Amino acid sequence: MNVALAAIIILLLAGCNMFRDYMGPTDAGGDTDTDTDTDIDSDTDTDTDSDTDSDTDSVCIPNWTEHTVDGEFLDANSVCAADVDGDGDMDVLGAALDGYITWWENTEGDGTNWAEHVLCEQPWGASSLYAADIDEDGDMDVLGAAPGGNISWWENTTGNGTTWVEHALDGVTNSASSIHIADMDGDGDIDVLGATQAGYIVWWEKPVDEVTAWAEHTVGSAFNQTYSVYAADLDGDGHMDVLATGDGADSIVWWENTEGEWIEHNTIGGGSGGAQSVYVADLDGDGDMDVLGAVQEGYIGWLENTAGDGTAWTEHVVGVAFDSAESVYAADVDGDGDLDVFGAAVDADDITWWENTAGDGTAWTEHMVDEGFGACSVYAADVDGDGDMDVLGTSNDDHDINVGEITWWESDCIP
Repeated sequence: MNVALAAIIILLLAGCNMFRDYMGPTDAGGDTDTDTDTDIDSDTDTDTDSDTDSDTDSVCIPNWTEHTVDGEFLDANSVCAADVDGDGDMDVLGAALDGYITWWENTEGDGTNWAEHVLCEQPWGASSLYAADIDEDGDMDVLGAAPGGNISWWENTTGNGTTWVEHALDGVTNSASSIHIADMDGDGDIDVLGATQAGYIVWWEKPVDEVTAWAEHTVGSAFNQTYSVYAADLDGDGHMDVLATGDGADSIVWWENTEGEWIEHNTIGGGSGGAQSVYVADLDGDGDMDVLGAVQEGYIGWLENTAGDGTAWTEHVVGVAFDSAESVYAADVDGDGDLDVFGAAVDADDITWWENTAGDGTAWTEHMVDEGFGACSVYAADVDGDGDMDVLGTSNDDHDINVGEITWWESDCIP
């Protein structure tokens, strides 16, 4: 298999490189979706579903109904979902390269009506965001990165998304490109992982009080420019490791967390191949973390953590001819208990999902969600609260600042 394909397994933005610590259907008080990919118990680590077997009797191949959240969110770049106002349903958050971080209130609770709330306007743009309870007060806060600025988090002071206070992380260079949230030091709270366009990977340790500044720690630097960064326990030792991709490296890079010291590994594949997005999930259901990625050359693929400790990787193709793949995500779309894959591609002009037909990642069946949608970011959540997995996406016509939209597609696979 072409080594460049391995790179396919990497990728920003990520768009909402958002991690499922966004409470709500994104994890606000429990994992309301049926996937196995993220933080089910809100403890900032990556959990896996206890049911890893594929139940072919319960498979549902969904039909999709398109709904517009905002048809004029110019230069939209990233999207995710969380219960921002604490009313028990999924709201939508978006970041735009023209500078806006915005959230849309799901006023009816079923995704039929949306009220726009501008969280902030950054003169240097907004490329990536996460929703999580950063200050541990029971509501959703927001973390954002700006390609021409810093990394900040916004405190949801009233708990319902009407009032926000910005807190900038100290020591950040003015070229943030990707962010992630995880408990990096294992002390039980949320830390921040970030990457810069200059290629540096750093994490910020959450202080014990509101007065102390966030302490910056360097993980490494392997790229001329970092595209995507992710935190997960790749070697199964209970510590958060770091995975990243970008320009200037010949392979996917991960750093092993040896109790605060970082060991760089360049053994995941070879040739970056324009990898734009990376995601970590247990795709074969064997209890360890695998790597999923999108490559701009037109591939979606995953790397099997064959030894379970990150020392050996096996390449698998998910989909090809997916031109300018920008974003990738994993969720149980068909309700059979295993993880399927979503992808967003600009030049292919669509959002697609691949059914994990064997349940172990060895066979994939492609299904179209929407053709003619120049997608740059994809995310999955139960937007209408009916118990199945819906899809969110952004489109901006290859980063044209004059266009952009946030859209969601309703699945008819009601349990």
